[in-house]
Amino acid sequence: MGFSLSGQTAYFLWSIVLGLVLGALYDVVRAVRMLTKARQTAVIITDILFFTVCGFLTSLFALPFNKGSVRGFIIFGEAVGFLSYRLTAGSKMGKIYAHIARFLRRIIQIIHKKIIVFFDLLLKMTSSLVYNVTVLIYKLRTGVSGYLKKHRKAAKQKKRGRRKDIKHEQKNKSKHKHKDRKVRR
Repeated sequence: MGFSLSGQTAYFLWSIVLGLVLGALYDVVRAVRMLTKARQTAVIITDILFFTVCGFLTSLFALPFNKGSVRGFIIFGEAVGFLSYRLTAGSKMGKIYAHIARFLRRIIQIIHKKIIVFFDLLLKMTSSLVYNVTVLIYKLRTGVSGYLKKHRKAAKQKKRGRRKDIKHEQKNKSKHKHKDRKVRR
């Protein structure tokens, strides 16, 4: 069994409202495209996504009224709502979006330039810091190795001297022991 004429009329009017909403949604997609200067492939992809969303919303719209089956007058009502939005508010909104997109692009360019200058300065500072640290490490390493070389030589000489002293002391001790032994006997 079908709907009454008043039910179908209400359904048609609600589909016009849905078409208006879809027109406003398309304007949002258009604004994003204007802001990003989308290429042809991006336009095709966003259009496919938009019409997929439109089909999904139309199916959801048809669920409570007609148990999910979409009728021709529903799609016609959506088309009427979409076109009425595009021909009235959509044309005005397109001009507004174009001005807003230009303004936002300028702001983004200014921020982008400032960010590039900041990171360039940061890179210069860190590169000079890294250079200075590597020079310091090199100087410390060569300075420490030079210092260690000098002290190693001195330590070797001291060891040799100590060895000589120790050997000399051992000889002297052994002589004293022999003398002590002789004296004790």
